[in-house]
Amino acid sequence: MNPHSFFHLAAAVLPALVLTAQAATVTVVVTGTDGLPAPNVVVQLMPARPVAARPASAPVVIAQRDVHFVPYLTAVPAGTTVRFSNQDAFDHHVRSQPAGPLGTIPPVKDFEFRLPAANGDKIGTADVKMDKPGIVMLGCHLHSSMRAHLFVSETSLVAVTDSSGRVVIADVPEGAVDLRTWHPDQLTDQPASPRQIAGATANLESVLNFTPPRPRARRG
Repeated sequence: MNPHSFFHLAAAVLPALVLTAQAATVTVVVTGTDGLPAPNVVVQLMPARPVAARPASAPVVIAQRDVHFVPYLTAVPAGTTVRFSNQDAFDHHVRSQPAGPLGTIPPVKDFEFRLPAANGDKIGTADVKMDKPGIVMLGCHLHSSMRAHLFVSETSLVAVTDSSGRVVIADVPEGAVDLRTWHPDQLTDQPASPRQIAGATANLESVLNFTPPRPRARRG
C-alpha cells in the first residue's frame, strides 16, 4: 500500500473509532440539601464541545388522566413534538402558563386549546412542536388544580429523575461536561457543576441548593 492510500484509509477509519470510544452511559443521582433523593428534577449533561439537540423521533405524550397531567414533569430536546392526550371521560383544556414557584418564567411557547373527552378507543389529541429551549407550566382552565411542567432542552442529553432521584443518560461524549439541574420549585438557579466523563460508564452525584417538597400522594 502506498503512503497516500494509507493516509486516506486512516483518515476514514480514525473518526469512527474516536466516536465509538466517546460514547458513555452516565448515571446521575440527585438529592436535596436534606440528603434525600430528589424526584422530578431535570438533569442535563452539556459537553464542552456543544452538540445540536436531536428531536425525539416520535411525539412525546403528556396525558390528562384522572384529572392530572401525566407525567408531572417532562423534558424533551428542542424541536420535539409533544402530543397532549385526554384520556378522561370529560373535556379538558391545555394552556401554557408562566413557570416557577413565583410564576416569573414566561412560557417558551404560547398555546391554548380544548381536548374532547375520551370516547371508547377514541382519544382526543393535539400536537405542539417545541421549537426552542425554555420552560412551560401546563394548566387546565376547566380544572384549576391540574398543573405540570414541560422543560425544553438545548441538548439531547437530558432526563428527569425518578422516585429514587436517579437518571440514566446514554451516548454521552467522553471528556468535560457541565452537569445542570432544574426543579419546578427552585427559587434560584442551580449552579452548573463541571465533571469529567471517561470510560464506558460513569456515576455522578448532584445536590440541589434547597430541599424540594415531597411529592404529595395522589388521591384516588
